[in-house]
Amino acid sequence: MKVLVIPEDPTRDQFILKPIVEALFADLGRKARIEVLQDPHLRGTSEALDKKTIEGIVAENPMEDLFLLMVDRDGDRLGNSFQAAGREADHPHRLIACLAIEEVEVWMLALHRRELGTPWSEVRAHHDPKEHYADPFLRQKGWLMQVGGGRKRAMQGLGTQWQALLTVCPELKDLRDRLRTWLDRTPA
Repeated sequence: MKVLVIPEDPTRDQFILKPIVEALFADLGRKARIEVLQDPHLRGTSEALDKKTIEGIVAENPMEDLFLLMVDRDGDRLGNSFQAAGREADHPHRLIACLAIEEVEVWMLALHRRELGTPWSEVRAHHDPKEHYADPFLRQKGWLMQVGGGRKRAMQGLGTQWQALLTVCPELKDLRDRLRTWLDRTPA
């Protein structure tokens, strides 16, 4: 199975998204080749949720079995939930969308939530957790100058914390359940 992850910007997000999608497929007992879209190099949710952009990506990648559109919800200030549902409706058998509450960096932070010194509910509720929590955390750890702005290093504990991540980030549990349903309808 070939899976293409569509991020809002692969520059740093790929270091969070690829290991999460790999863990999703491992959890479901399915082998998949996971790639994160690099070309076109999207910049922001407005591009990643754009109808014509997604149509072009799907058309240009006919060998992909599944597209996972994984972007920030960003407080739903610009209607990201509505737009993501629209992209799924445009490609009902090939695309599944998952919006990070509120940014994909929260999924990374979930692996380190006990170190943050802030109640997890506050991190999850903050509209700008990347700037308010993730960047300061990565700077404090001395990882900011590493690969992916420290995201690759910060994701290293994913394997042992997968089930906990599904618990504290229910949108990922929902994605897993939706992916399971999709896989059940798709030949191995």
